[in-house]
Amino acid sequence: MKTILRAMLAPKLLGIGTACLVLCAALVLPVQVSAGGAAPGSFKIMHADRTELGDDIAHYRYDVAMGPGKYDVVRIHRIVREKRPNKPVRTRDAVMLLHGNPGTFEGMFMAPMVTGVSELDHSIAIFLAKNDIDVWGMDFGWALVPPDETDFEFMGQWGLGKDVAHAEAALSFARSVRVKTGQGNGKLQLLGLSYGGQVAYPLVGEETLQPRGLRNVKGMIALETTVKAATESDRESSCAAAADEQAILESNPPMTYANNIGLALQVLGYLASIDPDAASPFPEFAPLTNWQAALYVGTSFSPSWHLVGGYLDEYGIPSGLRFTDDQLWVAAMVASYSPYYPRRIDIDTDQLLCDTVYTPFDDHFAQITLPILHVGAKGGFGPEAYGSTSLTASRDVTTITVQLLPDADKSMDFGHVDTVLARDAETLVWRPILDWIMAHRENRP
Repeated sequence: MKTILRAMLAPKLLGIGTACLVLCAALVLPVQVSAGGAAPGSFKIMHADRTELGDDIAHYRYDVAMGPGKYDVVRIHRIVREKRPNKPVRTRDAVMLLHGNPGTFEGMFMAPMVTGVSELDHSIAIFLAKNDIDVWGMDFGWALVPPDETDFEFMGQWGLGKDVAHAEAALSFARSVRVKTGQGNGKLQLLGLSYGGQVAYPLVGEETLQPRGLRNVKGMIALETTVKAATESDRESSCAAAADEQAILESNPPMTYANNIGLALQVLGYLASIDPDAASPFPEFAPLTNWQAALYVGTSFSPSWHLVGGYLDEYGIPSGLRFTDDQLWVAAMVASYSPYYPRRIDIDTDQLLCDTVYTPFDDHFAQITLPILHVGAKGGFGPEAYGSTSLTASRDVTTITVQLLPDADKSMDFGHVDTVLARDAETLVWRPILDWIMAHRENRP
């Protein structure tokens, strides 16, 4: 499916206040980061806002500068229950959520809010906040690049290391705000979905170089992610993909510095929304309608895994989705994915999976001793990805597999983003994550 989407986009890039807690736009916070990416010694809040979500839940957003560049800005989120406006309750624990690529924090973890489909509280972020978890998240800087951008020179050296550094800075930021709002200086749990997990592993590995008192993370939740290929076939595919992506990156810079698969997903979702019964204009999807093409992308994204489980005919064409509402998925394609991300990220992550080319990102996996929860979907990366935990020295590893169909029906089983979008995700995924967080809660003094 990635090959199909790449073919669609080959010719050209498609174009298509309330006071905030005790912080102000001039606040400067110290940051300690490494993780192979450049990072400033301090950063500034460029914008902040607060939105009430109901049930005493508030959503805070901070646009934080991480460097001098136009797009050296990340958006840090906080979703928390409050006693009254700007006064959070005494939370039971805290977690930072990192989204996948292409994606956004709100699109992955608060999809009903940005799509207008499904109940607003059908969100892992709101679910955890309602259970008195202080929920934090971050939009990677590339997730904020607008669709009309045409100069991608700034993405030339933007890779996994930069995102790791930004995520570490976001954790420091969150801890500072928690101190200022009466939550103490405790470390956070770190949850990474898909690519977010590939950021989490090297981040936690890099933290082992710091004294324990300077580390930000106390436990890692790997949600549908992997950092090493599970089979020789997968490893060879990753090695080949890394070489292919390097060739593409060098073929027509700076345009090819950006991967625009997210823009393709947006276009397919948009066409399905406005003209669902029309034939898809893309030859790669003939003879499917726009609606069928959108569902097909979700149910057949990769030969070995899929984004959402569906009802498939003998040709692999979906008639509908099994676990996520069809309308939510199509709306999420439009609203949840970011148009672009740096192609160098694909090279870095594929080299990490390949494991035959030296990469610095796994240098300290063996020193990781934190508790780890790895959650997999049988139709996604699934239990095959659990081998990543064996690269660490953790003695506290828990794995949870969501499998709802027989092994023979893996191609239709619970999928990669069903973990955050499915109707029963709260019971199957979010509740077990909450239980694990509570079981690994630090005792308060």
